[in-house]
Amino acid sequence: MHPKEAYHQHTGTGRLASLSLPQSEIIVGIDFSHNQKVLRYLADSRYYPILLYPGAQASTAKQLAQAHSIPDNKQLLVIVLDATWFFAKKMLRLSPNLQTLPRITFEGTYQSQYQFKKQPAPECVSTIEACYYLIKELQQADLASSDCDPEPLMRVFKKMVNFQLRSEQERILSGRPGNHAYDNKRSFFL
Repeated sequence: MHPKEAYHQHTGTGRLASLSLPQSEIIVGIDFSHNQKVLRYLADSRYYPILLYPGAQASTAKQLAQAHSIPDNKQLLVIVLDATWFFAKKMLRLSPNLQTLPRITFEGTYQSQYQFKKQPAPECVSTIEACYYLIKELQQADLASSDCDPEPLMRVFKKMVNFQLRSEQERILSGRPGNHAYDNKRSFFL
């Protein structure tokens, strides 16, 4: 997680995703090439680390399954960069240890369900949505257990979005200053 996302830790979708995903962990930083926790995970022989990040060299879950890329004795360890696209690119550029990881991307085309925050491009989704779609695609490729239920990720995300939209409407109707729901995102957990 980029430090700027950590600043918004109570309302950021990376934080919400982590709260919804057992065995997930947030590690804050920009350059992870010397981060001891990240280095331990990457060196742990129990895991097959992979980076969720698009690009020409990225594979879909289906492609990984067909190529038998993940050894049977390894547990998939997915690293997700929680940042704006600008900062995610910077985090990757500054972290050579993440650059060398195999990458996974989506097979499907998704659009964010954010309704109060504009994404930089139609295919950009929030961190929590990315986790949801990745789990669904990993399950379809038999790379994740069907026992894992990703639906809580979208339920909490939709509740946050609906809360923000309601707050925006209340603010407009009451004539209170700040006519953009994103300005009020801190109130989500009051």
